[in-house]
Amino acid sequence: MKPPPLLLALLTLSAAPLPAQEKYPIAMVNVDRILKTHKPLVAQVDPLKAEAKELEAAVQVRQAEIETAMGQFQRAQPGSPDQQRLQVQIRKLQTDMQQFVVTERQQLQQKEVKVYLAFFRQLDGEISKYAKANGLKLVLRQYETSLDEGQSLPEVMKALNRTILYE
Repeated sequence: MKPPPLLLALLTLSAAPLPAQEKYPIAMVNVDRILKTHKPLVAQVDPLKAEAKELEAAVQVRQAEIETAMGQFQRAQPGSPDQQRLQVQIRKLQTDMQQFVVTERQQLQQKEVKVYLAFFRQLDGEISKYAKANGLKLVLRQYETSLDEGQSLPEVMKALNRTILYE
């Protein structure tokens, strides 16, 4: 099977030798590394991570309450007023927990969005200044990814969707 003409043209252009002194006005920024190591950002994200852990702990406590009520429900006499009361209580606990989880996660996500949005606006400004000062025409995002086994689905998707395939 012959490669399409456009692919042949791209391969021919990319394989053409360039003079040693000619440089491409292109740069790469490893945003993943910046996200992990930029101290002001880490200082803002760490409390949010702690808050997420607290939320998970609160959810586990509420889940334990529901499980306790379910145990009592199973031990209660079928059709008794006590069992009916427990059934209503379990529904209320489940509904309350679902509302709590949705509300708290939304609030946490809003806080994260504010932090990351402010960071990326600042990063865009810094990249723009650097690119203009150094005559760069294109700045690409470089991902810290690999195609290793046992990664989470988001990490695999990030690796598969990366824009730089070889460097």
